Amino acid sequence: MKKIKYIVIFFLCGFATLSLFSSCEIQENFEYDYAEDNSKLNMSAWTYIQGKDSLSLLKQAILQCKDEALYERKEKATFILPTNQAFTAYLKENKYDNIAAIPVPILKDILRYHIVKAVVNFSDPALAPSNKPIAYTTEKGQTMYLSHTSTYVGLINEGTNNQWQIRTSNLVPDNGVIHVVDHIVFLSEKTK
Repeated sequence: MKKIKYIVIFFLCGFATLSLFSSCEIQENFEYDYAEDNSKLNMSAWTYIQGKDSLSLLKQAILQCKDEALYERKEKATFILPTNQAFTAYLKENKYDNIAAIPVPILKDILRYHIVKAVVNFSDPALAPSNKPIAYTTEKGQTMYLSHTSTYVGLINEGTNNQWQIRTSNLVPDNGVIHVVDHIVFLSEKTK
C-alpha cells in the first residue's frame, strides 16, 4: 500500500513539473518587449474633454467662452482639467446657479489659469525630486507651481497658502499633457 502511495505521489510530482515546463513561453529574442503606453490618448485635449462625462461642466465652460481653440491647439501645453465635482463646488461657494451664470471674463480667467505654457509630465527627470515645486507660467500670465509627493501624487501650488492634489496625471494627448483635478485652482501667496 505504501509503495502505491509513493508511486502516485512520484507520478503527480513528475506530471506537475512537466506541465510547469511546457507552459513556459519562449521568447525568440533576448530584448524586452515593452507594452504600449496607456497614457497616450491619440487625440487632442479638446476631444478628450468632449468624451468624458466627468468633464461635462468644463466642456460647458469652454463652449460658453468659445475657447475650444485653446484645447485644440497644435502648440503643446499642460492642461489642468477640473472635474464636474470641482465646478459644482465652485458654483456652490460663489452662489452661481449654473455655468451660464458665471460672467464670461471670470470663466475665461479660470480656464486660462488651468493651462500651463509648458509640458509638465511628472515622469520628467527635472521633476524627479519630490516636494520641489517648479514655477510655470499659465495662459493667464500668472504662476502655477507644480510638484509631486514621494509617491508621485501631483501637487498644484505646493508651498503656497492653498495647494491641491492632482487626481489623475500624465495623460498624453497629441498637444501636451493632461492632469485632472477635483478643484478649481487659483494662484495664492507663497507661505513664509
